[in-house]
Amino acid sequence: MMRRDVASHYGRSRLFDGTAAEVHGVVAVGRLDPSPVASGRVTRPAADRSVRTLVAGCLVGGVAGWSLTTAGAGATALESAYDVDLVMIGLLTTAMAVPYALLQLSAGSLVDRWGARAAGLLGLSVVVVAYLAALVAPDLWLALAARAVVGAGSALCFAVGADLARSSRTGPIGLGVFGGVAVAWAGAAVFCVPLAEGLLGWRSAWATAAAAAVVATAALVLVPVARSAAARPPMPSHGRASVLRDGEVHRLGAIHAVTLGLGVVLSNWVAVVLERAWGLSAGVAAGLGSLVLLLAMISRPLGGYLARRRPDRTRQMVVLSLLVSAAATAALARPAGIAAAAVATCALGMASGLPFAAVLATVQARRTDRPAAAVGLMNGQANALVVLGAPLLGAAIQGSRSTLGLLVVAAFWLVPLAALPVTLGRRGGRTR
Repeated sequence: MMRRDVASHYGRSRLFDGTAAEVHGVVAVGRLDPSPVASGRVTRPAADRSVRTLVAGCLVGGVAGWSLTTAGAGATALESAYDVDLVMIGLLTTAMAVPYALLQLSAGSLVDRWGARAAGLLGLSVVVVAYLAALVAPDLWLALAARAVVGAGSALCFAVGADLARSSRTGPIGLGVFGGVAVAWAGAAVFCVPLAEGLLGWRSAWATAAAAAVVATAALVLVPVARSAAARPPMPSHGRASVLRDGEVHRLGAIHAVTLGLGVVLSNWVAVVLERAWGLSAGVAAGLGSLVLLLAMISRPLGGYLARRRPDRTRQMVVLSLLVSAAATAALARPAGIAAAAVATCALGMASGLPFAAVLATVQARRTDRPAAAVGLMNGQANALVVLGAPLLGAAIQGSRSTLGLLVVAAFWLVPLAALPVTLGRRGGRTR
């Protein structure tokens, strides 16, 4: 009873405190953590350890981001080597994205059971082995099978990365940095894969992704906090509802689904809309379209900073971000000038990333018994929206119905407003 009281006290009072953001930061295995970070006396070794843990989490989670875009980044070389059209190359992304979305909850549960280090090493090993297999020969069926395996391993990588960001005790700011790096890693693949084709040819997409996983493995093995987290037993649930039956987790998940999922869907098609419907040049359209993800790299850490500095304003921040995102998407549905396109894409990139850290921090604080599973469930919902939404919006654009498609997407931004989470912005993330 005393242990639960201690956990409850810290969970309520310090959700948005970067030095003791979660109960895990204070209660490790049923006893008070005597570390300087937990007590509020942050020493340089403790701060260095937190930074190294966050870096490891960013690198491990970044493997998933790199894998999501690497096939598209190497599409031209892969198309020639595999002797297929771009539709089949697109299936290489789908083959990875489907298991990645479906296994998020299972991956989070495994992280809660095994700890971040063991689960992370498993996920990264699976990714490396699958990519090494794909390097053997330019066989489409081999590549599709390897990408499906990569999807399973990447689901573990994202869950581990989010858990390490949580256990780094850097609070919502750390979670925001983690989210920003995940987006940056996806963009890095788009930049690096074509550059490596001069040396590696068609193998560039798979080899660079394997290299990213190897670097993340080294970081995971070396970081001290990751080793201690591996032995952490899950906190008892004390009869609480399962993650799947927790309505508040689903309400938080609705916000995460639209801000992450619709952001990715739109980032795939904004440039096409600006070129075909707005009549902008290919270069200008691509540059403006890239702002959706590039600005999310900034807005996710910014959202974490705002959530920590003003937790009482978190709810308003989330509502505003949803309204702005909906308005920006609707603005893209009506062709205008280049200035209007720039304003819409900038607003979309900034607004869509703001809720990321606050939502993850809230659900992790609410479900201290299964934090990784809760994040996995939300991320699975978001990626399911990507898997379904990307081809549907693409079909609307192909059928010259981009205006209708974008207005439907704009309406989806507003769905979470119908049932906002009551814990959003509250200290402790719990309801009584």
